[in-house]
Amino acid sequence: MQLLQITTFQALRRSLGLIIKAAPIELRNLILLNIIRGAAPSAVLFLNKLIIDEVSRLLSRTQTAQPLALILSQPMLLWSIAGVLILKLVGDSIDTMSSFTVTSLRDRLQGAVEGKVLEKVANFDDIALFENPELLNIVELAKTGVFKIQQLAFTISMTITGIFIFIPSVSLAAAIAWWVPLLILLSSIPSIYIERKYTKLIWRVQKKQAKITREMNLSARVLTGEEYAKELRLFGLQELWLKRWQGQFVQFFSEMQAIRKKGAIVVLLWSILSRIGVALPFVYVVIGALGGRYTLGDLALYSGLIVQVEESLQLLINNYTNLYDIALGVSPIFQLLDMKPELQSPLGDVASRLPSLPDGGQDARATKDKIGIEIKDLSFVYPGSTKNTVTDINLTINPGEMLVFVGENGAGKTTLGKLLGRLYDPSEGSIAWNGQDLRSYPLAYVRSRIAVVMQDYARFPSTVRENVGFGDLLSLSDDTAINQAISESGIAAKVNSLEQGLETPLGKQLEDGIDLSGGQWQRIAIARALMRLSTAEVLIFDEPTAALDPKTEHEIYSIFRQIAVGKTTIVISHRLGLAKIADRIAVMENGKIAEIGTHDELIAANGIYCSMFTRQASSYI
Repeated sequence: MQLLQITTFQALRRSLGLIIKAAPIELRNLILLNIIRGAAPSAVLFLNKLIIDEVSRLLSRTQTAQPLALILSQPMLLWSIAGVLILKLVGDSIDTMSSFTVTSLRDRLQGAVEGKVLEKVANFDDIALFENPELLNIVELAKTGVFKIQQLAFTISMTITGIFIFIPSVSLAAAIAWWVPLLILLSSIPSIYIERKYTKLIWRVQKKQAKITREMNLSARVLTGEEYAKELRLFGLQELWLKRWQGQFVQFFSEMQAIRKKGAIVVLLWSILSRIGVALPFVYVVIGALGGRYTLGDLALYSGLIVQVEESLQLLINNYTNLYDIALGVSPIFQLLDMKPELQSPLGDVASRLPSLPDGGQDARATKDKIGIEIKDLSFVYPGSTKNTVTDINLTINPGEMLVFVGENGAGKTTLGKLLGRLYDPSEGSIAWNGQDLRSYPLAYVRSRIAVVMQDYARFPSTVRENVGFGDLLSLSDDTAINQAISESGIAAKVNSLEQGLETPLGKQLEDGIDLSGGQWQRIAIARALMRLSTAEVLIFDEPTAALDPKTEHEIYSIFRQIAVGKTTIVISHRLGLAKIADRIAVMENGKIAEIGTHDELIAANGIYCSMFTRQASSYI
């Protein structure tokens, strides 16, 4: 699987495209606000020029004991002063609105980008994404890159703002008069208090939303975690869990958005008072200049435009560095989104040529004209490796037959199970199902005909109903079907003892959730597989009892034998308790089939199987 290389320019261009698509309204508002804010300093500079020129002209012509009256009698001077004050008030108002807009844009962007990452990983058909270190690194880096795109939104805002930042200088203000910084400070206290108040409110909302945040993380873990990857795909649960995560995100975003919007409005209103604290010293300086107490340089110094230019230049330099860093950080996101699985469904209307699924009341075992599974010259090497895990496998599994693959750990048994469930495609050779290459079937069709119980079965952080009903989403609300599966798996007594019954949350991570023992979770996984029994043609049990005690193991074997009647059943195990009652046993060694036959035949052959069984015999007496 080849990773595409993304240049920094491509990463920035595509990141901007994501921002435009995810938050077009916020981006438009941000651009408009920053255009206004960007134009204001130039207007202020021009008005300051008019003020200085007008004051100089008046001073050169006359001296007056009534400077305020003189200002009121000069329309150009009066309107220039008013224009500067209005522009400063507008600038502060825009700052507040821009802060709100940037925050909203950042959160919408996170939801859109993280949603794309989760959707890509959840619907990635190739299980290699969870077993290849290089690909796992890309997934992890892509998660980190989501926060980099958030930084990009802020950096864009600062870049659009450009060189114009209004930051009053306290030290310069103090040089004018001792009370000037005190007045500015006192007039700012209300807005500081309000901002602090709403910061606390936002924190309280975040604390309140801790449960939603944890559930979002759990849903994200189901969609991207290795422990859920196989069953998520084999049972077709991607869309369900994606919608669950999206619903949780909307709930989180809506509550936070409401408190931010309310806070922004209140802070905006109180900021008017703080502007009065700045306006009065400014008028005082103008009056002082007219009265001869201050020089024209004091007036120009107070405007602080030189400071703004200097700071804006530093800002542009910093933004350039930030953009480069962000481009590097977001590249893995686009590498992941561009990644193509090696598993491909056939093109064209193949589904119309495939046999239809049995009716709801008809068991799949009654379907006729089955040929079974034919494995021819099968070899497989994992992506990133150069050594075959299985080599030259030739085998026919008859319809309705139970075949047990046994062998030591690392013999290739689990790999063969993944190939039969089409979690991978063979590197060489083929697997035919009912006379047709498995690769010619749509993936969804293949997986709808398979029921699985894995050694590393999923323990979904959801209710008993869902943990069982996920085996057949169409029956998720069918209490009769779910209770029957629970009963047949031998877990009914435990479920009936729970206060909330089928609605009991499973998993200590959930509020009021409970945990089950390993054997009980095993039975829940079996019940999930039983939900698909009416439509499944193939059952795959991969090391299903490896962690169980002998007594529980024997009980699970009895259940397997009952549900396997009439099904093509493949059992993968290094423990041989079920092998005795299987139709045939295939012994694997070093990725090849070393022996095949019934239990009695292999015991009589006195080979690998006989040696293995003799060593384990005491566990099955």
